[in-house]
Amino acid sequence: MAEKGKQIGAMDPMVPSEYSAHKVSESAAAKWLNSIRSTDSLPPQNETHGFQESLIIRQLTVNQVEPGIVIATITVHSSLTNRYNTLHGGAVAMISNIVGMAAVKTVAVDKDFEPAELSMSYVYAGRIGVELEVKAKVLKFENNAAVSSIDIRNKETKQAIFQGCCTFHSMPKSRM
Repeated sequence: MAEKGKQIGAMDPMVPSEYSAHKVSESAAAKWLNSIRSTDSLPPQNETHGFQESLIIRQLTVNQVEPGIVIATITVHSSLTNRYNTLHGGAVAMISNIVGMAAVKTVAVDKDFEPAELSMSYVYAGRIGVELEVKAKVLKFENNAAVSSIDIRNKETKQAIFQGCCTFHSMPKSRM
């Protein structure tokens, strides 16, 4: 956060010069972040590695598995929402990563892949209580790379909620 009275341009040479004349006391972004900051700490069991992933996995129901395709459903619960009571973007990314990886594992049973890139388009809000259908399809599979597309739709209306693409890489095992 900027110090009171410090010029923006002096902080960052990438800021256009027309902004450097403005004095900064506290930015709107800093005020907003302070207004949503929670002082509550998480319970110890929530601080463990993989907590969020296991929370989502417990709520996913796998409906169909074919070579290169996995279809699952998940209902939006409050534990997966943001402050606007809609599915949190981080939860969307994790759901996409999990189901996208599952689709890759249907064609790469003996290889370990790690996510390398994830792009998501947030088309419509996923509201609490809505059942979502998550479909992941492998678009490309090679020795050390795989790409899967992920479509998340409202199961009842078929309206697109999120669409994305995930790239996975496999590193060759060392022969040492």
